[in-house]
Amino acid sequence: MSHGYATYGDDPEFTQEYFDPADPTRRDLDELFAAVDGLREAEDRLGQEVADLTERLESGPGQDDRLELLGRRLDRLQQQVQALERAVRVSDGVPQVNLDDVGAETRALAAEAARWDDLHKELVTKEQRARYADEIAHLDSVRSALSRCDADLLEVVRVLASTDRGARARGDAESSLRALSTRRRTLLDEEIPAAVSTADQARLALREADAVEARVVPQLERAERAWHDLQVRLRTRITDALGSNALLPAWFSHALGVAPPPGTSGDAWIRTAASVLAYRVTFGVTDPALPLGPPPGEAADTTERRWTWRARLESDLDDLSL
Repeated sequence: MSHGYATYGDDPEFTQEYFDPADPTRRDLDELFAAVDGLREAEDRLGQEVADLTERLESGPGQDDRLELLGRRLDRLQQQVQALERAVRVSDGVPQVNLDDVGAETRALAAEAARWDDLHKELVTKEQRARYADEIAHLDSVRSALSRCDADLLEVVRVLASTDRGARARGDAESSLRALSTRRRTLLDEEIPAAVSTADQARLALREADAVEARVVPQLERAERAWHDLQVRLRTRITDALGSNALLPAWFSHALGVAPPPGTSGDAWIRTAASVLAYRVTFGVTDPALPLGPPPGEAADTTERRWTWRARLESDLDDLSL
């Protein structure tokens, strides 16, 4: 049976050494091979049970709990197979690759790329700029209201000057005069001064926003280039490791398997793999089994970049359906 790595079953010298009771290493290696084969057979049988039970579920209820139990048992068996296969390959002298050991230059790229979020927070948003623009435009609006009020007052004065005291039009004009006078005083004493102050503050805020943008945008561009370069480096590191047939870290195999899937989904796989490695490099994750390290504690602020990034990666890993 092929195990995906070198075996020595057809090597006469190996056979001779194996039957030599003085060589416990060979016996241990053979026992590992046998254990892997046994687990694989158990996995196949359990997988067939799951498939059969799934088919029966379509014709009858009441099997959900059993299917869930079999699914968990299958997951555990698959993990045991992976662990034993890893042990066999290590015993067999297969070289191991440490993907986390990226070097100082790559870590510097990760640190530069990590500045993007904090830098972006310094920029004034489009929504805030729109509010500032509305506040400046409001000053023009109240000034236009004053002009209309003045024009209406002139018309009322004209009516008053051209009508007799007892005329109905004069009575209406006198009422309009009082209302327009009050409105004009409110505009001059309250609304226009407030609008002037708000517009001045908005103009100042926009000038400051422009100054921040002039300072921050070049840094954002450097952070974006650093992220691109980091991704290229990490993708190359992963593909080189895959091509070398070296033993991948346990955290990588647990999360992503040992090779990309065929077809277009392979692009999503390598992007996710590089992003997971970028996360580990950025935050110094060294956990040998957990790809993203331990989950956030109860006191952690899950809105922080580290945890929002982690949540996206967990979703991406789920989408791969590995």
